[in-house]
Amino acid sequence: MSAGREGLSETDRDDVPWGRPPVSGIPIPPFADATEHRSYVRSLQTFLLLLDVGEPSAATIALAAALEAELPRSRSEVSPQLSPLSLGVSVSTFFPAPWTPETLARALEGFAYGTPVGRRGAWRWGGDPDYEAVRAGEGWAVRRHERGSFSEATLPEEGDLVLLWMDMFRNRFPYPIAHMPSSDAQTPEALAAAARATLSAHAANVAMPYLRTWRGTREAATAERPGETGPLR
Repeated sequence: MSAGREGLSETDRDDVPWGRPPVSGIPIPPFADATEHRSYVRSLQTFLLLLDVGEPSAATIALAAALEAELPRSRSEVSPQLSPLSLGVSVSTFFPAPWTPETLARALEGFAYGTPVGRRGAWRWGGDPDYEAVRAGEGWAVRRHERGSFSEATLPEEGDLVLLWMDMFRNRFPYPIAHMPSSDAQTPEALAAAARATLSAHAANVAMPYLRTWRGTREAATAERPGETGPLR
């Protein structure tokens, strides 16, 4: 855990890639044209497939295919903003586009309750608790206010505020994770036999040459380079 993040449960967890630099060259919304939008989605699909370990999972391939439908259909089609699907996947995976607080706050408008708003040199978001972030050297001082009490922590890196927002506005618990069973859905037991059949069919697909080629590409891309010492944080 980096020094200075203690003080808020939202900032002292290690399930956020604190300090991870963005990847320059990825366009961010609002997109000027279809080429920029296409570049973003293609980069997001690539990043998504890099997150799998071992075979590309059936679920990951299905999600990448769903993102395929987000691509502009022609060069003349201009859609300056991300769809809820593309934005949700970006936030949930900490996609390393070169977001700034200003651009991410704009993209998050209407995405969830209590998204960030800039006011008088500070960023404010949430509601019971509510939060405020102001510049503190290279990073940010974050204050949480909850029913009359205040607590504070410091994020040491400039990009950590973007990562904090991604963490706070991602859906950690989509159904059925950490949910009571819903009467609207079939039970895991009812779906299990069909799931096994899909996994069996997927196992045959995993052996195909095109997926072996992708695994080699992924392993070469994600291998540690000489001089690297492991995680960035």
